[in-house]
Amino acid sequence: MARPAQIIWRRLDRPGHDTCALWREGELWRLEGVAVWSDLKGPAHMSYSITCGADWFPRSARVQGRVAEQDISLSIRRANGGEWRANGEALPETFGLSDLDLGFTPATNTLPLRRLAGKGHGDSAALWLDDSDWQMKPLHQTYQRCESGRWDYHSHESDYRTTLAVNSDGFVSDYPDLWVAEVH
Repeated sequence: MARPAQIIWRRLDRPGHDTCALWREGELWRLEGVAVWSDLKGPAHMSYSITCGADWFPRSARVQGRVAEQDISLSIRRANGGEWRANGEALPETFGLSDLDLGFTPATNTLPLRRLAGKGHGDSAALWLDDSDWQMKPLHQTYQRCESGRWDYHSHESDYRTTLAVNSDGFVSDYPDLWVAEVH
């Protein structure tokens, strides 16, 4: 196995950190990490593990942790037909979404950034774990390379826009006002 790409991020909007590793296992890619932060509701910690195909589309994920008094434990799977399931329950409102966005970490931006690197632009229809209420929702995003190592990002539902700095491993190294890489 090749040495994993690794990064540590520091949160900018409140105290917190996230550490993440990315490596290849045969035909699959693994993205794993742990985030700890001071949530508005209290102390929070969340581990995540995502398996992707060689095409950088997520196949499955595991998210587990605690936010204040709330335990979070999700096993997420995407079927070949585009159906998502969380803990075995179908999520019909998310049928056809191809990406996964875990709202508490910048790690999941790596997947569409890696997939779109050769094209320089594209849309991402994601199943989004909204960390404001811990519900799974659709999230439509656009990524556009604006210069080497920088991508314009647009979240359509909230009309949020920013420019992301991205390192050579495909990790976001600067997510303005939210995250910055400390070690990579």
